[in-house]
Amino acid sequence: MIKNIIFDFGGVLLPIEISKTALEFERLGLSDFENIYSMKKQVRFFDDFEKGNIPASAFRSEIRKHYKRPLSDEEIDFAWNALLGELPPERFNFLKELGEKYNLYLLSNTNSIHYSAFINTLNQTFGKDQFEKLFVKTYYSFQMGSRKPDKRIFGMVIRDSGVNPQETVFIDDNLDNAMAAQNAGLNAIHDGGLEIEKELTAMLSAF
Repeated sequence: MIKNIIFDFGGVLLPIEISKTALEFERLGLSDFENIYSMKKQVRFFDDFEKGNIPASAFRSEIRKHYKRPLSDEEIDFAWNALLGELPPERFNFLKELGEKYNLYLLSNTNSIHYSAFINTLNQTFGKDQFEKLFVKTYYSFQMGSRKPDKRIFGMVIRDSGVNPQETVFIDDNLDNAMAAQNAGLNAIHDGGLEIEKELTAMLSAF
């Protein structure tokens, strides 16, 4: 019986469009962004940033170094945050109702710049800390020193939360992440989240 649900954030709950960030960098005269960053592959400094191994200032320096352009912090942050969509109110309400039946957790590969941006938007839209309160606990890669699909991050979440993996399902839009969760002992669902409100009940019934 499933008692716990661990959600990915971007791509499952929050719409993500990497093409929008690529477009913003193109407007700055910079091409090839999608060659250095995608859902499946990215150059090392993106990984380091999502693991919290480098601060935002070092990440911005790497962007400037790659493009050989004196971009401002504001230009970089605006382009980098362009990929973030908005959480639909109906999804917020869905999570609120779901939390009455299951223990909800969040496990996201993210970084300090994106975190500041989406937390600010969520607080403005739904009230201060109301999104975070939907979950028993939220886990962000840049605060943990590890990122999906590294098996270690799943072990960290399992130990910290105290959940029984057999009673827990993990949902992610990245197949590699879902498979890594399975290898860590969790039940896993690979889903893009576009119709998750309609699909989740049927998905959970499979376990």
